[in-house]
Amino acid sequence: MDSSLILRWTGLGRTLRPRVALAIVATMQIALAGCAVEWKRDHPLYCGMQEKTWIRDTLYFGMSIPGGGAVTEADWKRFETDVIAHSFPQGFTVIDAHGAWRGANGETTAEPTRILIVTHADDAAAEAAVREIAERYRTMYHQEAVMRERNTVCLSF
Repeated sequence: MDSSLILRWTGLGRTLRPRVALAIVATMQIALAGCAVEWKRDHPLYCGMQEKTWIRDTLYFGMSIPGGGAVTEADWKRFETDVIAHSFPQGFTVIDAHGAWRGANGETTAEPTRILIVTHADDAAAEAAVREIAERYRTMYHQEAVMRERNTVCLSF
């Protein structure tokens, strides 16, 4: 047998073929690779240990009032202060946007839009607060609907 094809594993005093030695090295690399991986919670999002699993709600508010008119800047600021900030004093984000909506009558209306983003714990109080914000806006400004997106997110500060 050609001596160049035989490796000597001196620690065990055995002679190993290159394929066996390669298999051992590959197995050790796979086994030790787990030591470098950041541990994740048993969660479908695979949030890191330093992250919280929270809910992100995104609400879309059309600024046109059916039948004519629009929600003014002063109206919005009052709604933001009295309703949104009261419900989520820990913080929220409002983005000015432009969108389109097809109402129940089949007509599509393009209009200025405000997008509200809030992150919160997944609990009944926060759920009720988000629903209340949407319902109050819908009622106050005669909206057919307020669109809501709800996602589970990994959150860290």
